[in-house]
Amino acid sequence: MKHAVQIIGLHPGSLEPMKSSRNIIANADVLAGGKRLLDYFPDFKGELLPFFSPVASFAAKLEELSNADKKIVLLADGDPLLFGIAESMIRNLGAENVCITPCVSTVQLAASRLGLAWKNFEILSLHGRTDFFPLFSALQRRMDCAVYTDKINSPYVIAKALLQKGVTGYTMTVMADLGTELEIFKSAAIEDFTNCICSDLNIVLLTAENTSSKHPIIGRNDDDFIRQKGLITKLPVRAAGLALLGLSKGQTIWDLGAGCGSVSIEASFLAENSQIFAVEKDSARMEMIDANIRQFGAYTVKAVHGTMPDALAGLPDPDRIFIGGGVGHDSSTITEATARLKPGGKIVVHAILMGSVQRTTETFDKLGWQWQAIQLQANISDKLAGDVRFKAQNPVTIMWADKPET
Repeated sequence: MKHAVQIIGLHPGSLEPMKSSRNIIANADVLAGGKRLLDYFPDFKGELLPFFSPVASFAAKLEELSNADKKIVLLADGDPLLFGIAESMIRNLGAENVCITPCVSTVQLAASRLGLAWKNFEILSLHGRTDFFPLFSALQRRMDCAVYTDKINSPYVIAKALLQKGVTGYTMTVMADLGTELEIFKSAAIEDFTNCICSDLNIVLLTAENTSSKHPIIGRNDDDFIRQKGLITKLPVRAAGLALLGLSKGQTIWDLGAGCGSVSIEASFLAENSQIFAVEKDSARMEMIDANIRQFGAYTVKAVHGTMPDALAGLPDPDRIFIGGGVGHDSSTITEATARLKPGGKIVVHAILMGSVQRTTETFDKLGWQWQAIQLQANISDKLAGDVRFKAQNPVTIMWADKPET
């Protein structure tokens, strides 16, 4: 007879099982889980199965024991479905072959200590992970965050990463050994944790000091950006280009010839949770991009220093490409960009010079892509002689095309 694998959450820290779970654990034939959890049950009389990698092999072993008429309990910490083992077991064994009994989660316990509603936290995990992007994305949206850590991604490492990214306006709280007699926590500015040493059993909470923003999602004034004089995709054509890109959540976006990063920064607030790469060859402008990222809190933008098309080699393939200052004097950049664009993706090119217009449209025609173009010339009000005139900006040709799905 095949038994469902019982996945039981234990209280964080104390590892006490809930009253309803104690008989299930006592009557099990096999007790499985991490060593720290198994050690809490020294009197268990059945078989002990410490967790091992890969997860698929561990799940296969549980299935084998279940098929052999063994009653199996898999121990977990807190809520097994909140960055826990249950999701992997469901994927490998099937939802019909597992039974989950959750306990209070570490996040719930931590939030209760601060008197905050945990449902308002963006819950993230750096346990066994190396990608900080989801955390940076949440911080850019001014979310309160709860972060599961591990020995490598400790509070010290997290604080260093946030300061390096220029994150400001957050209070950091580190809670260690929650649910035990050794429980401690500290709330302070991020920089106060750069020498933090604490128990490996900890969770980090980041709470926004102010959730409002003085900047609009789109339509920032050109003068708000740190830039070289005249070297910016100006507001009227920037807004048009961003609209034509068709931005949405979770995209990979290239901004080629990024200048001061104005397009990248506004795109990062329009395309939530998107990775944006601002590619620029000039060192001084690179510093301006980094300064603007910090000024606007555009933490999902990554400045990439290099000459195109070589600088594109290490970047992930994009869903959207904006070229505002990088077509160049030959077709190598536009050719590489169109080749790397994902099927169904969109490319938007801004050009002032006729040669750039010609190279772009010829590349689209050679590929057989349907393209469109408009030319915009904005006249901006300007004070003169005690009155106001309209001052003409350079006409800009905007070309865009979609890459066919196949």
